[in-house]
Amino acid sequence: MTTENTASGEPAGPEAGPAAEPAASAPPTAFAPPAVSELPAASALPAAAAPPAASELPAASELPAFPAMTAAPQTESGPVPSRRRKRRGFIIAGATIVAAGVLAGGFWGWSVVARSDYDTATVSLADAQNDERDAVNAFQARIPSIDGVLASLQSVAAAPEFAADTSAEAEPLRTAITALSTVVEEVDDLREVTASGTDPDSGTTAPDATHELDGRTEPEGYRPPWELVSATEAATGDAREARDTADSLNTANDAAAEAQDALDDRENAYFEGLGARGTATIAASPLATKATQVDFTRLIEQASDPAGSSSHDGAFLSAFAVAERAVTDSQARMAAEQNDPSLAVRHEIEAYARSISNGMTLDFVWAPEVSGLGEGWLSGTAQTWPTDGGWAIISLNYPIETEWDTDRNPRAVVTHEVGHTQAYRDACWSLFSGPVFNSDDETWATAWAIGMGFDLPGSGIEAYGRPSDEQIEVAAQCR
Repeated sequence: MTTENTASGEPAGPEAGPAAEPAASAPPTAFAPPAVSELPAASALPAAAAPPAASELPAASELPAFPAMTAAPQTESGPVPSRRRKRRGFIIAGATIVAAGVLAGGFWGWSVVARSDYDTATVSLADAQNDERDAVNAFQARIPSIDGVLASLQSVAAAPEFAADTSAEAEPLRTAITALSTVVEEVDDLREVTASGTDPDSGTTAPDATHELDGRTEPEGYRPPWELVSATEAATGDAREARDTADSLNTANDAAAEAQDALDDRENAYFEGLGARGTATIAASPLATKATQVDFTRLIEQASDPAGSSSHDGAFLSAFAVAERAVTDSQARMAAEQNDPSLAVRHEIEAYARSISNGMTLDFVWAPEVSGLGEGWLSGTAQTWPTDGGWAIISLNYPIETEWDTDRNPRAVVTHEVGHTQAYRDACWSLFSGPVFNSDDETWATAWAIGMGFDLPGSGIEAYGRPSDEQIEVAAQCR
């Protein structure tokens, strides 16, 4: 069985469309070719016609027109040829390589950007935490100072003496104390932040080899970009919180510093004014005892010294008021005694002692007994201070007063006590401390009284023995 060929010589089949499914195979038809003896002889075959001459062919314009013919599409009815299959494999492999390169390049770029952002964030966090630590340190340094100053001056404000003070310096100090108290109340919320030195909500330490950025220790080596992005966000948030804390602390510190500076100025002005009023009190109290004046002078110096501001509290203010009253009370008492005729002999004795004291200020204490000796004894003591211009307290018992006009020994006792005070004068110290006396108080005082003309038992001879002539001569140089 044979198949029919088309004019185009293409295999028979549909003109268009997808390749037809192959028909079910049928059993081939048997075909037997003819034997050679059965074929006709060549001479019996018809002769081939001679081709026409060119002049006999029709002109091209006389030929009939036919529509253009296109080749029917190839129909694939079997496996793709090997050349096409190899080309497609190359294309797919190339596309895969390109896609992989794009992905790898994108991932690499993401990693680079993520690492760069992370490094920037860690540097920013370290800077923010350094700023926070600086703010915490400044705040921590300021707060104890503020607390101490405020506590001291609040006790001043609570003192009755300050409440009653109507001086020009008192009211500004009251205002400054109130202002600083308000600032301290406003910054109390920040004390928890500064207690540990860091904000509990921000980073704990500046990043280093192991950054505490996202709640865990950064491993050494490579980190994938998504992990870096997360760590960057954590670091950025921590840096923001650290800066917020630093800003809050700096603002509070500035406000506290301003309030404290104002309070310091008002405090200094008030206590300097207090000292000036104290000095005026002493100047107005010339009859007050030196002891009360010296005690008050120490407090005046403390009030006038800005370096002593740490002691300017309510207790100091009360002590200042007490010392000032002691001076004014002493002045009043001494003024009253000056006009008391019953004390005329005492005034005479005191005047005599001052007349031979060579500028040493003398206070006097009168008592029934001195050193345990009273009636029937003449007794006295002397306490001397070389400071504050040199001064002394001389204590005398009553028999000195009662026997003053009947015996010279009371005068000798008084002279002996004044002699004690003379050893501390600049002109006499080397005589007293030199090899002749070796700072022997009683021998010196006795020799000095003898040199003043009282070669009597009351000069100290009865109590301490008579000094050598050399000692009397040396003590006589102290005049």
